[in-house]
This record gives sequence, C-alpha cells and structure tokens, in this order.
Amino acid sequence: MLALVCLFALRFAGHQHFLSQQESRPGQKNVAVQLLIYPDDLVLTDTGRIRGQGTLSSGEKVWFSYQAKDIGDFQAWQIVRRPVLVRGRGDDRRILPATNFYQFDFQAFSQTKGISHQLILKKANLEPAQSKNLWQAVNFRFRTWHFACEQWAHHLPNPLANYALALLLGAKDQSLYSDNPKIQELGLIHLFSLSGFHVAFLSGCLAWFGKRLGLYREVTLAILVVALPSFYLLTACPPILVRAVLAGELRLFGQAFHHRISPLRVWSAALLGTLFVQPLILLTLGGQLSFALTLALTLVPTDWANWQKGLFLSVLSFPLIVAQQYTWNIWQSAANLLAVPVFGTVILPVVLSGYFIHLAPLTELTNLVVRVFDTAVAWVGSWPGKVVIGDLTWPIFLVLFVLPWFILRASRQVQQRLTMVWLIALCLGFVRVHWFQPGEYTTFDIGQGDAALLLEPGNKTATLIDTGGKVSFQRRGFLRSKAGATAVDSRTNEGQARSVIVPYLHARGLSHLQTLSLSHQDQDHIGDAHVILENFRVDKLLVPAGMRGQPAFQRKIQPYLQGTKVIEVTDNSRVKNLPLVVLHPFQPGIGENEDSIALAGRVGPLTLFTAGDLDQAGEEKIRQKYPDFRPNLVKFGHHGSKTSTKPAAFAFWQPRYGLISAGRENRYGHPNQETLETAAKNRMIVYDTRRQGMLRYVYYSSKKGYFQVNSNHDLTNVETTN
Repeated sequence: MLALVCLFALRFAGHQHFLSQQESRPGQKNVAVQLLIYPDDLVLTDTGRIRGQGTLSSGEKVWFSYQAKDIGDFQAWQIVRRPVLVRGRGDDRRILPATNFYQFDFQAFSQTKGISHQLILKKANLEPAQSKNLWQAVNFRFRTWHFACEQWAHHLPNPLANYALALLLGAKDQSLYSDNPKIQELGLIHLFSLSGFHVAFLSGCLAWFGKRLGLYREVTLAILVVALPSFYLLTACPPILVRAVLAGELRLFGQAFHHRISPLRVWSAALLGTLFVQPLILLTLGGQLSFALTLALTLVPTDWANWQKGLFLSVLSFPLIVAQQYTWNIWQSAANLLAVPVFGTVILPVVLSGYFIHLAPLTELTNLVVRVFDTAVAWVGSWPGKVVIGDLTWPIFLVLFVLPWFILRASRQVQQRLTMVWLIALCLGFVRVHWFQPGEYTTFDIGQGDAALLLEPGNKTATLIDTGGKVSFQRRGFLRSKAGATAVDSRTNEGQARSVIVPYLHARGLSHLQTLSLSHQDQDHIGDAHVILENFRVDKLLVPAGMRGQPAFQRKIQPYLQGTKVIEVTDNSRVKNLPLVVLHPFQPGIGENEDSIALAGRVGPLTLFTAGDLDQAGEEKIRQKYPDFRPNLVKFGHHGSKTSTKPAAFAFWQPRYGLISAGRENRYGHPNQETLETAAKNRMIVYDTRRQGMLRYVYYSSKKGYFQVNSNHDLTNVETTN
C-alpha cells in the first residue's frame, strides 16, 4: 500500500507539472492544427454547430467547436462512424474561468480532464485516422463499437433511448436530465452514472449465465476478469467507473486465490488506482459522492436496517451536494430508498431487454415501463420539498461532513450529542445566509444581455431587473433526423439564466422574489424570464405600460406566470415592496427601447439609475422632468451603445460610477467609443462585465459600501473563451 501511495504521489506531481505547463501556453490565432476525434465525442446541433473533445498531435486534449459552412459540410461530420483526423486552422484559446460568483466553473471542470484550451476551428478537413500502436488500435475499435451502440439506442423511443444511453453506455447525452430535471433534484443521478451498481449487475448476470451453462468456476472468473475492463473500454473509459472496475478486479483476484480482501483494503486500493488514472477526480462532485458513499457502506454497522443506511448516506451526501447546488430536496432519502431496489430488479433488466431485442411489441412494453418510472420520479420531484439552503461557510461544511463519520462508532449517548451539534451547525449556517447578509446591487455577466439583482440587507426584499436571453442569428435545419447526432440540446434557445442567475440566487438563500422587473421586450432582456418564473416564487412582474398585450409577452412570459401579478407601470406607479421608484415611461407604449422602464433609488450610500435600453431622448426627458435627481451610480443604457448615454444628461448628473453589461467580442461593438468618451469627460469610474466579470456593489448601511468584481485581471486582454 505504501508503494501505491508513493506511486500516486509521483503521478500527481507529474500531472500537475504537465497541467501547469499546458495552462501557461498562450493562445494563438489562425493556427494550423491536427486533431484526433472519436465519433462518440461529437455533438451536433440543429444550427450546424459541431463540438466535442479531441487530441492534438502533441497529445494535449482540447475542447473544440466548428460551425458548418453548409449542409454538405455538416453531412461530412454527420456520417462519421470511426475515429477521424481533422486537419485545419483555427483559434486556440485558453478556457476562461467562471466570470460570476457561484457559477459552474468550466475551467476547473476541464482541468479535472486535463484540458486547458479550446479550439475554435475555422477550416476543417476530415480523413480516417490510422492507429499508431496496438493500444490505440484496441481503443479505436472499442470507441467505434461504443458509437455504434449509441446509434442503436438512438433508434429507440424515449425515455427508453435516454435510459439505455445513460445506463448501458455512459453516454454524454444530457437530454435525460433536461427532459426530467427531477432526477438530479432527487439525488438519483448516481443511478444513471456508470458505477459500482452497474458493474455489480454485470458481474451478477455473467456469473448467473456461467452457472446455468455449467461452466467451471475458474472459467467464469476468467471471463469476468476480461469482461470488466472490456466494459470500461466499451463505455469510453469514464473516470468514475475506474473505482468500480478496480474494486471488482480485486474481489475476483481474492476469489480466484481463495484470499479474502477486506472491503476497506479494496476501497483504499480502488481510491489510489483511480487517483493514478484521474488525479483530480476528488475535485468533482461525482468523485466525492462515489468514494464517500462507498466508504460509508463499508463502515456502517451490519445490523443497521436499510432505512438507517439510506438516512446516513443522505446525511453524508448533504454537505457535498449543497456545496454545489445550494438546495436540498427533503424527499431525496425516501426517493433513493424506493428507487434503488426498483432499479436493480426492474429498470435495468427492462432497459437491457428493450435495447437488445428490437421487436415492436417488446419495445413498446419496455418503453412503457420506463415511462411509468420516469413519470413517477417527475411526480415525486414535483411535491413541495425543495429547500434553498444557500452558500454555507467552509467551517459549517466541515462540521456537517466530518461529524457523521464519528457517529458510526460512537455510543448512543455520544451519537445523540453529535447529532445535536450537527443540527445546530446547520441551523447557524442557514440563519446566517437567510437573515444576516449585507445588501447588494449585482450586475450579472451573462454575455450580450442584461440582468441585475438588488437585494436589501437581511434579504428583506429581492428585486431582479431583467433576465438576459440568447439572441441567435444562426440558421437552423441542419439536422434532418435523430440519427447522426450524439445530442441535440433542448435548451439551445436559452441564455445563461439557468447556469448563472439561478445558482447565484440560490447561493444567496433566495427562493422568493418580491419583484421581477422587465425593462422592455427585447430578447436579451426577457428571453430567460421563464427560467426565473419556473424556479422561483415571484410576487410581482413589472413591465412598461402597453407591453403586456404584445406577442412577445404572450409567447415568452404569459404561459409561465402562475400566481405572479403583472403590473404595467409608468412614472406615476407606486409599487409595494419595491425599494426603487419608477421614473419612466411617461405613457403607454409597446415595449420598445424608448419605452424602457427606468428605476432609481438608494443603494446604501449611493443613488442608482438603471433604464434598460432607454435612448438618449428618454434620458433627456428624465433629466428635465426631475431636475433635482442626481444619480451617482449609473447602469449605462443599451450595453453602452451610443444610442444611450446623453452627454448633456450625464454632464448635468455628474455620476461617480458607471456599470456596463456587454458581451465579449459582441457583434455590435458595445460599449461604443462615444459612451466611453462621455464617461471619461465626467471622470467616471467605469466597471465593465467584459473586463471584470460579475460586478457587485455591497453595502451594510446608508453610509458604507464597496465594489467587488469577479476578476481583477482584464478578461478582454487574454485570448480566452467561455
């Protein structure tokens, strides 16, 4: 074991050295590249976008993307069935870190896979890849088989197809979780990730067949020894499966030589082996849950009932999941207790039957069984029970994770005391997040869009101003059928609200918004309103007078309102529990830029002014109507466009600080030079999401506040990509 530890230490040091050298490599534009790509790593979308993972000729792994020029170009990728070599040119960029607080950090995730750069291909010529050695030839063959198996699954109806892809092949298709997000919310994702559960099922099936066929025990063990690594290769070598395969091989070794290896030794060896293959696996939620829960199962007393084991595993996984998602579903323990036995005895056999036996009646029957289970999961997930915990401090997390391990071997009296300490720590963390936070005005970095949060101290009121949204200029219709595409993202029309705004609000302890204000009807301001309305209880929705009757509102917002009250506002409106006042519009319109809602009010010691995409004429009218109004914190209108930011108005107001929300390398050239010159003439301090990521103004009282940015380095000066 000591030798394994030393070997791992050397491997980890070498991996970190290689990764640091790789990360220090600067990006390059229009560089010639040669990229090895496996067919099961390709993702094709309806817009003609091809993306995935590839390996450069240097051996470095990268993410890549390519926009097909036409249907013929797209079809060349669509017919890829074997590993291909791509020769072409493109921009090689370092991956950008998360630019918002509490946002999923794609850079850190990529590092766990040994990836630090992304390649944006401009030209691409495909040719069959030739293996250079025996290992590569074997890997090519297994990856080709894996892709063929995926294509076979794509011909099945859903949800059977999604279940087969996840359960049998470890496919990267995310449509399973987008079609039924309650799988993740109820903590059932481990059942759909290839793991020890699936390896044990495979081993059990092979052992059963060996016994029925009358094979010698030694022959069956030999088959299993070969089958487990073959299964690992056939499923495209998912890192999380290494633990289960190594543990299975160790148990087979013990059985073959009549030597019992203790479960703890098996777990330890599997951990070191997995860390050797994937040194950063414990930095992922999947790796943390896999090793924590399997260790717990080896240590729990044998006389514990199933419900006790399930409850303990839920308590153990609680801090790990909350640290990533900031929420917890109270039905998670019960859902797992019921789902695990059903999975092993019903769902896996049914999915196997439906996958391998393509007969219409059987396919329909197996799909029906899977649909019933899938519907049951969605039904249970719809029950009230989702609790927003928030971002707990690391000492609280440490207490919540460490204490349960001491409960395992403690006396009953000590167990009760430790349980009480655990509950007190949770309550302290919960109370701090929900009632003892400072106020803030936060501008989200969501690309070429607009969204901001005004949160009063102690979470007294929460006001979200606009939601962002994706403005797409891409032509659709590239995909003619389901076959040929590994995945089609069902949320391609969404912006970044689900990945940026929702987790941030949850981290701040919010499940309820007093006000959602939509400045006007442009897609980049209201496109993701449905995401907010689906995930939060919203009391009031503010829109400019006249916008409610517009087609955009009826199509994008009306179906998601539920119990939210819609208020059409003008400058004469007074809105309850809104810590801002409405300065514009003066009269009803149709929700265009010139009809934008303008809001103003105190944010700690500063006076805020934000007005969506209001034009210069509107700003001038506000200046004339409110001659005593003097904002010193201004959100530049229309992402810093020259259509806003009236020089005369700003010269009159003399604001101290300015905020710009715009996308990096946006096609509009926002912010325009004229806007920046106006800011410079008025000696304004300008904060820009393009350069600094998320912008926060944090305040404790009417006299004290400070700015906080996500990055102190200019993000536009580095060749990076999101």
